[in-house]
Amino acid sequence: MNINRILTELVKISNTVGKDSSLVLGGFGNTSVKTADGKYMYIKASGTALKDMTSRRGWRRIKVDSVLTMLTDKSLSRIDADERETKVTNALLSACDDKSKAGRRPSIESGFHSILDRCVIHLHPAAVLAYACAKNGRAELQKLFR
Repeated sequence: MNINRILTELVKISNTVGKDSSLVLGGFGNTSVKTADGKYMYIKASGTALKDMTSRRGWRRIKVDSVLTMLTDKSLSRIDADERETKVTNALLSACDDKSKAGRRPSIESGFHSILDRCVIHLHPAAVLAYACAKNGRAELQKLFR
């Protein structure tokens, strides 16, 4: 699959799920797709609503190996949260491999996406989040799926 097709498909699925308010809160969530060789990942840019992604904006292309290297950096666990956030943000920006999107950072969940399958659609459906936040949410969900 060529790069244009990968990006077209990412934008199409992002727009489709992003317009469905039962799947996403405020149009947010994250989508990503890796190239066939696994070297690069196209991922939604932070602060962009899924429904607003286009072939020209709302995404970043990042080098997967750079993100994986960041994930194995043990020094990140030894620094305070503010410093860690700055270092992770800088590492993600450094992993970007698309000159036209300079300044817009990739999703903070790029690390999560980098270790998952080739295509990821990570949504925030209100109905599921209600159970996730409820005191007995897990037990109630288990009742539904017996």
